[in-house]
Amino acid sequence: MARTLSKHSSCTMVVYRVTEEKFVAAHAADRVQGSIEAVYRDGYVVPTLLSKRVE
Repeated sequence: MARTLSKHSSCTMVVYRVTEEKFVAAHAADRVQGSIEAVYRDGYVVPTLLSKRVE
């Protein structure tokens, strides 16, 4: 799934929640207005302090 977010091989994307049912994908440099759900780099999830924890 993450590989479809960008055609560039070296790209970081942020997926954040705007409402309960709406998610948005943005570049790392874009302004985020919601809670960050995940960060992807080169198609792989990158654990960060900003990401929502899944236990």
